Amino acid sequence: MQKGVWCSRKLPRLCRTVSAFLSVAIGAPGALGQEGAWLVRLSLDTTQWQAWITVPHLWTRAAVPPALPSWELTIQCPADTSRLGPLQGTLETSPPLELLLCLDRSAAATLSPAALREMLATVVQHLRPEDRLVVVQYRYRADAIHAVSGWHAAAAVDTMLILPPSGTAAPLHILQAALEYCRQAPSVRLRALVLLTEASDQASFLVSAEEVIESARQLALPICVLQSGMMGERALWKALACRTGGIYVWNAVAAPDILAWQLSWLVRGLQVHYRLRFPAPPPCGVLQLVFSSAQLGVFFRYQVEDSLPGQVPLFRTLCFFEPGDTAIGPETEPLLEDLAQWLRAHPQEVVELLGHSGQSEKAAEALALQRVQALRRRLLRLGVASRQLRVRSEGNRRPLSYFENSPHQQRSNCRVELRWLRPELLPYELLAGTAATEAQALRMVELWEARGYAAYYEPIVHNGEPAFRIKLWGFATAADAERARFHIQRRYGLALRRW
Repeated sequence: MQKGVWCSRKLPRLCRTVSAFLSVAIGAPGALGQEGAWLVRLSLDTTQWQAWITVPHLWTRAAVPPALPSWELTIQCPADTSRLGPLQGTLETSPPLELLLCLDRSAAATLSPAALREMLATVVQHLRPEDRLVVVQYRYRADAIHAVSGWHAAAAVDTMLILPPSGTAAPLHILQAALEYCRQAPSVRLRALVLLTEASDQASFLVSAEEVIESARQLALPICVLQSGMMGERALWKALACRTGGIYVWNAVAAPDILAWQLSWLVRGLQVHYRLRFPAPPPCGVLQLVFSSAQLGVFFRYQVEDSLPGQVPLFRTLCFFEPGDTAIGPETEPLLEDLAQWLRAHPQEVVELLGHSGQSEKAAEALALQRVQALRRRLLRLGVASRQLRVRSEGNRRPLSYFENSPHQQRSNCRVELRWLRPELLPYELLAGTAATEAQALRMVELWEARGYAAYYEPIVHNGEPAFRIKLWGFATAADAERARFHIQRRYGLALRRW
């Protein structure tokens, strides 16, 4: 099974403190099946950790095995390795299950209605008669909700309305709404929340990840994230999943058979599993846990790494455009109305609007500027004060999709983003140059960190080729950034530009 932990280059030091996440990267259905055991839930308390592990023989065996298997756990840190065992887990069968499946149908979605119906039909087959599946299709808001009870309702999937792709995705909005639904409508069923998204970026600017995590913890409701796509924020979703007791799975492409398989083993694993309890290991920057059971003949590992997502400025997509166009589509209006309402109610808030263009568009800089100005004019007509809006054109230097092989990849690059200019987010930055390779960029980041500055790099396109832009961040005000720029010029003879 191929696994790995991805850590945002924007958080080189922060990625070693506070919270933990699990990363599982899956390339094909057989990759997991060869190992024979999967983690479906994880709990990282202060003193004791718990792992819910499922094994295929549990899915077909009606009776409890004659003897519970014993497990061994190896805790691997760079500086130390320790072994715990034997761990005598308990075998548990969950009460009736309610799975809330939040399905991204924004402009990033690639799965056809037929493929989605086939995927959902496969998942429904593994429900018990008393189980319930709630499908929430969302863009910026929840646009369609369907409930299917038990495997006997599989035919209902055939007639389910599948929304066409449109607009921007706001998954944190949808997760918070689903959690509020669970709060307002308690259930005897064991609930789990699953987010399926293909969006490289998201428009959740009124709800924070910390709010979602806190709500999920209060309800003891795990959030699992299945994310597809080559680009986009991953550390945020990993932290959200693990800190609520769920798991994170990443796929390079949204293949319906793989997604159906992953959802199926998640459902079956939540229904019946071994639960293992073990003491919380000491703090470790890069922690790897290896589980094995000689009686079951299974062996698997996963990595846990600390992260602090949300502590630096995050970009939020507001609007996508058709290639060559600057017209704002009607699907964007609800988002802009919410943003305008928020800015009117908080006149002290200032946001930066960043315009982007596609790789194949001509006059990329000017076109990106026209898009961001069109969005600014719309917000002004909605009553936002001009002093609250700043604009900048990025041209085609920061694409979400390097390769524009499909219409949705083209649209993902033709966009306008939002960034909060809040002092507590330390949003002001200095541009410290570009590098041709990731290795060079990493060395430059390490050099600036050795000089005492917080640094990161981001992928861009420079002269038609992939490159990496190095930035120094962590300045609360423009004046702080200007003082740092002056100091760097005097000490190192480098004229950096404030970003």
